[in-house]
Amino acid sequence: MTQSDFLRSIRQYFWGQNFTEVEIPYLNSSLPLEPNIYAFETEWQHLKQKYFLPTSPEFALKKYLASTPQNCFAISHCFRDLENSSPLHTPEFLMLEWYEINKNLADLKKSSQNFISHFLPNLSFENLILPPNLPGNEPNFNQFFLNQIVSKLPQNKAVFITGYPAFLSPLARIKKESESNNFSERSFWSKAKHVSTAKINLTSDRFELYINGIEIGNGCTENTDSISIKKAFIKEQKYRRKAKLPLHPYSPDFVNICKCLPPCSGIGLGIDRLLRLININDKQPRT
Repeated sequence: MTQSDFLRSIRQYFWGQNFTEVEIPYLNSSLPLEPNIYAFETEWQHLKQKYFLPTSPEFALKKYLASTPQNCFAISHCFRDLENSSPLHTPEFLMLEWYEINKNLADLKKSSQNFISHFLPNLSFENLILPPNLPGNEPNFNQFFLNQIVSKLPQNKAVFITGYPAFLSPLARIKKESESNNFSERSFWSKAKHVSTAKINLTSDRFELYINGIEIGNGCTENTDSISIKKAFIKEQKYRRKAKLPLHPYSPDFVNICKCLPPCSGIGLGIDRLLRLININDKQPRT
């Protein structure tokens, strides 16, 4: 399947379900300030005005949702700095992002599975819940996740991973204690050697979707608590200044938009990676 065919199929899929497509701007004076995500900077020379390229379509889609509460999607080029380059990882890539109003994380899982199955009909899905005791900071968590989770993922299935610490995902709703995970589900980490760490009680209402061991999407129930979002952005701002990492301004407008969102869930999905998997699958001999 060519990229052109795939993009047309994606649009037809969502238009057929009455989603509205949203066009996003590429020059932004501010962006959400999230852990592990660094923006490219450019400048309008005429007015000496700094702009930042989008790291996802999220800002524009949430602005649309706050004023027009209906299911929507966007397909856009996204740009992320300070990341390695590989056949699966490039600084510029295509992302599909969509939002569904009045839907929770379980609903979003189902709609994500339906979308993926539209292109990979024979793919099987399962769930993985992270352990309750996880590293309490970003570098240690990333190392644990890479060594103990990603390396053990199946290479022939799709896996929804949940149970992420809340500090990693300020734009995802924090799970309530009464919504704690049921650890009777299959867990690849049961025999893993845990990193010594303090217990983390708060988890986000979020999943990551891996297919054949490759990260494809990141979805969540959206956080509408503007106070917690602003605190998280300020904390990330202080961390980057101290660590001398690239820093872009966060937008007070975005923070205010979040509190005006309808109850909704959304997912960002890598188009290039998914198309690669579809084409690999199409080349495999049928049995």
